[in-house]
Amino acid sequence: MAVVVYLLDNTPFKNYNVFVSDSSGIFDKTKFKEGTKKDWSDEHGFDIDLQNRFKDSRAITISCFIHAKSISECITKYNDFLNAIDKKGSRRLSVIIDDNLRMECQVFREDAAETKLIYNSSDAVGTFDLKLTENFPVKAILKKTETETTITLKSDKVMVINWGDGIEQYTSPSTQSYTHKYIGDDDRYIIIYGDLDSITNFQTNADILWSKF
Repeated sequence: MAVVVYLLDNTPFKNYNVFVSDSSGIFDKTKFKEGTKKDWSDEHGFDIDLQNRFKDSRAITISCFIHAKSISECITKYNDFLNAIDKKGSRRLSVIIDDNLRMECQVFREDAAETKLIYNSSDAVGTFDLKLTENFPVKAILKKTETETTITLKSDKVMVINWGDGIEQYTSPSTQSYTHKYIGDDDRYIIIYGDLDSITNFQTNADILWSKF
Protein backbone atom coordinates (compact mmCIF):
# COMPACT_ATOMS: atom_id res chain seq x y z
CA MET A 1 0.00 0.00 0.00
CA ALA A 2 1.29 3.44 -0.92
CA VAL A 3 2.40 5.76 1.86
CA VAL A 4 0.69 9.14 1.41
CA VAL A 5 1.70 12.24 3.38
CA TYR A 6 -0.38 15.43 3.45
CA LEU A 7 1.23 18.78 4.27
CA LEU A 8 -0.30 22.16 5.01
CA ASP A 9 2.21 24.95 4.33
CA ASN A 10 4.93 22.29 4.58
CA THR A 11 3.68 21.07 7.99
CA PRO A 12 2.32 17.49 8.14
CA PHE A 13 -1.37 17.18 8.94
CA LYS A 14 -0.42 14.82 11.80
CA ASN A 15 1.31 17.74 13.56
CA TYR A 16 -2.21 19.14 13.96
CA ASN A 17 -3.39 15.71 15.22
CA VAL A 18 -5.31 15.34 11.95
CA PHE A 19 -5.06 12.17 9.82
CA VAL A 20 -6.42 11.37 6.35
CA SER A 21 -8.50 8.35 5.41
CA ASP A 22 -9.28 9.34 1.81
CA SER A 23 -9.15 12.21 -0.66
CA SER A 24 -10.48 13.09 -4.09
CA GLY A 25 -9.93 15.75 -6.70
CA ILE A 26 -6.21 16.30 -6.17
CA PHE A 27 -5.17 14.52 -9.38
CA ASP A 28 -8.47 15.03 -11.22
CA LYS A 29 -8.68 16.76 -14.56
CA THR A 30 -11.29 19.47 -14.07
CA LYS A 31 -14.23 20.16 -16.30
CA PHE A 32 -14.05 22.80 -19.03
CA LYS A 33 -15.82 26.12 -18.90
CA GLU A 34 -18.53 26.40 -21.51
CA GLY A 35 -17.06 27.92 -24.63
CA THR A 36 -18.68 30.29 -27.09
CA LYS A 37 -21.74 28.42 -28.22
CA LYS A 38 -24.19 28.99 -31.06
CA ASP A 39 -27.46 27.11 -31.08
CA TRP A 40 -29.93 27.62 -33.90
CA SER A 41 -33.51 26.37 -33.61
CA ASP A 42 -33.56 25.26 -37.25
CA GLU A 43 -30.25 23.32 -37.15
CA HIS A 44 -29.26 20.00 -35.60
CA GLY A 45 -27.10 20.15 -32.47
CA PHE A 46 -25.00 23.26 -31.82
CA ASP A 47 -21.75 24.89 -32.85
CA ILE A 48 -19.10 25.51 -30.18
CA ASP A 49 -15.59 26.96 -30.20
CA LEU A 50 -13.25 24.05 -29.39
CA GLN A 51 -10.08 25.95 -30.28
CA ASN A 52 -10.16 28.10 -27.13
CA ARG A 53 -10.95 25.85 -24.17
CA PHE A 54 -10.37 26.84 -20.56
CA LYS A 55 -10.77 24.76 -17.41
CA ASP A 56 -12.86 25.45 -14.33
CA SER A 57 -11.49 25.53 -10.79
CA ARG A 58 -10.56 22.28 -9.01
CA ALA A 59 -12.60 20.98 -6.05
CA ILE A 60 -10.65 18.91 -3.52
CA THR A 61 -12.18 16.85 -0.71
CA ILE A 62 -10.06 15.34 2.06
CA SER A 63 -11.69 12.95 4.52
CA CYS A 64 -10.01 13.49 7.89
CA PHE A 65 -10.13 12.01 11.37
CA ILE A 66 -8.89 13.08 14.80
CA HIS A 67 -8.04 10.87 17.77
CA ALA A 68 -9.30 12.51 20.97
CA LYS A 69 -10.37 11.44 24.45
CA SER A 70 -13.46 13.66 24.46
CA ILE A 71 -15.66 15.71 22.16
CA SER A 72 -14.19 18.85 23.73
CA GLU A 73 -10.63 17.79 22.90
CA CYS A 74 -11.74 16.80 19.40
CA ILE A 75 -13.33 20.20 18.74
CA THR A 76 -10.22 21.99 20.06
CA LYS A 77 -7.90 20.08 17.70
CA TYR A 78 -10.32 20.50 14.83
CA ASN A 79 -10.63 24.23 15.47
CA ASP A 80 -6.85 24.73 15.59
CA PHE A 81 -6.48 22.96 12.24
CA LEU A 82 -9.25 24.94 10.54
CA ASN A 83 -7.86 28.21 11.92
CA ALA A 84 -4.51 27.39 10.29
CA ILE A 85 -6.28 26.81 6.97
CA ASP A 86 -8.42 29.94 7.23
CA LYS A 87 -5.57 32.43 7.67
CA LYS A 88 -5.50 35.27 5.16
CA GLY A 89 -4.40 34.28 1.70
CA SER A 90 -4.21 30.84 0.14
CA ARG A 91 -2.58 27.78 1.69
CA ARG A 92 -0.10 25.36 0.17
CA LEU A 93 -1.39 21.79 0.11
CA SER A 94 1.30 19.20 -0.66
CA VAL A 95 0.63 15.51 -1.23
CA ILE A 96 3.58 13.10 -1.29
CA ILE A 97 3.12 9.49 -2.39
CA ASP A 98 5.86 6.95 -1.59
CA ASP A 99 8.46 9.77 -1.56
CA ASN A 100 8.63 9.79 -5.37
CA LEU A 101 5.39 11.42 -6.51
CA ARG A 102 4.49 14.89 -5.36
CA MET A 103 1.58 17.21 -6.09
CA GLU A 104 1.38 20.86 -5.04
CA CYS A 105 -1.83 22.89 -4.85
CA GLN A 106 -2.47 26.44 -3.72
CA VAL A 107 -5.89 26.26 -2.07
CA PHE A 108 -8.40 27.96 0.21
CA ARG A 109 -11.51 26.83 2.09
CA GLU A 110 -14.82 28.01 0.69
CA ASP A 111 -17.41 25.47 1.82
CA ALA A 112 -18.43 24.67 5.38
CA ALA A 113 -16.49 21.94 7.17
CA GLU A 114 -17.89 22.30 10.67
CA THR A 115 -21.27 20.83 9.74
CA LYS A 116 -19.50 17.55 8.87
CA LEU A 117 -17.80 17.02 12.24
CA ILE A 118 -18.94 13.73 13.80
CA TYR A 119 -17.43 12.35 17.02
CA ASN A 120 -17.63 8.66 17.84
CA SER A 121 -17.07 8.33 21.59
CA SER A 122 -16.74 4.54 21.50
CA ASP A 123 -13.74 4.75 19.16
CA ALA A 124 -12.61 8.19 20.44
CA VAL A 125 -12.43 9.46 16.86
CA GLY A 126 -13.83 12.59 15.24
CA THR A 127 -14.33 12.67 11.47
CA PHE A 128 -14.92 15.49 9.01
CA ASP A 129 -14.66 16.24 5.29
CA LEU A 130 -12.41 19.15 4.37
CA LYS A 131 -13.43 20.81 1.10
CA LEU A 132 -10.86 23.03 -0.59
CA THR A 133 -10.77 25.02 -3.83
CA GLU A 134 -7.84 25.44 -6.20
CA ASN A 135 -8.95 28.44 -8.21
CA PHE A 136 -6.12 28.16 -10.78
CA PRO A 137 -6.34 24.51 -11.90
CA VAL A 138 -3.71 24.50 -14.69
CA LYS A 139 -0.13 24.69 -13.43
CA ALA A 140 3.53 23.87 -13.83
CA ILE A 141 5.39 22.66 -10.72
CA LEU A 142 9.12 23.22 -10.19
CA LYS A 143 11.57 22.34 -7.42
CA LYS A 144 14.25 24.86 -6.52
CA THR A 145 17.83 23.62 -6.88
CA GLU A 146 19.66 26.82 -5.97
CA THR A 147 19.22 29.58 -3.41
CA GLU A 148 18.44 31.99 -6.25
CA THR A 149 15.84 30.66 -8.68
CA THR A 150 15.42 32.23 -12.09
CA ILE A 151 12.53 31.81 -14.51
CA THR A 152 12.41 33.14 -18.06
CA LEU A 153 8.83 33.26 -19.23
CA LYS A 154 7.41 34.95 -22.31
CA SER A 155 3.65 35.18 -22.77
CA ASP A 156 1.12 37.74 -23.88
CA LYS A 157 -0.99 36.68 -20.90
CA VAL A 158 -0.47 37.27 -17.19
CA MET A 159 0.70 34.28 -15.13
CA VAL A 160 0.97 33.77 -11.37
CA ILE A 161 4.23 32.54 -9.87
CA ASN A 162 3.92 31.15 -6.35
CA TRP A 163 7.50 30.69 -5.09
CA GLY A 164 6.51 28.20 -2.37
CA ASP A 165 7.64 30.31 0.58
CA GLY A 166 4.58 32.50 0.93
CA ILE A 167 5.61 34.92 -1.83
CA GLU A 168 3.45 35.22 -4.93
CA GLN A 169 3.81 37.51 -7.93
CA TYR A 170 2.09 38.21 -11.22
CA THR A 171 4.02 38.20 -14.47
CA SER A 172 3.78 40.92 -17.09
CA PRO A 173 3.72 40.55 -20.89
CA SER A 174 6.45 43.24 -20.98
CA THR A 175 8.81 41.29 -18.66
CA GLN A 176 10.44 37.92 -19.31
CA SER A 177 12.91 37.41 -16.44
CA TYR A 178 11.89 36.64 -12.84
CA THR A 179 14.27 35.94 -9.95
CA HIS A 180 13.63 34.89 -6.37
CA LYS A 181 16.17 34.45 -3.58
CA TYR A 182 15.34 31.99 -0.81
CA ILE A 183 16.36 32.14 2.84
CA GLY A 184 17.64 28.81 4.15
CA ASP A 185 18.19 25.46 2.46
CA ASP A 186 14.67 24.01 2.78
CA ASP A 187 13.14 22.36 -0.26
CA ARG A 188 10.77 24.73 -2.01
CA TYR A 189 8.28 23.97 -4.73
CA ILE A 190 7.24 26.64 -7.21
CA ILE A 191 3.87 26.70 -8.94
CA ILE A 192 3.21 28.66 -12.13
CA TYR A 193 -0.50 29.18 -12.84
CA GLY A 194 -2.27 30.42 -15.92
CA ASP A 195 -2.73 29.71 -19.61
CA LEU A 196 0.50 27.73 -19.99
CA ASP A 197 -0.22 27.12 -23.68
CA SER A 198 0.32 30.83 -24.31
CA ILE A 199 3.98 30.63 -23.20
CA THR A 200 6.34 30.96 -26.18
CA ASN A 201 9.63 30.86 -24.28
CA PHE A 202 10.40 29.15 -20.96
CA GLN A 203 13.70 28.49 -19.16
CA THR A 204 14.59 27.92 -15.52
CA ASN A 205 17.40 26.68 -13.29
CA ALA A 206 14.85 24.76 -11.19
CA ASP A 207 13.88 21.13 -11.73
CA ILE A 208 10.58 20.67 -13.57
CA LEU A 209 8.32 18.14 -11.80
CA TRP A 210 5.20 18.84 -13.87
CA SER A 211 5.45 20.91 -17.06
CA LYS A 212 1.65 21.08 -17.18
CA PHE A 213 -0.99 19.51 -15.00
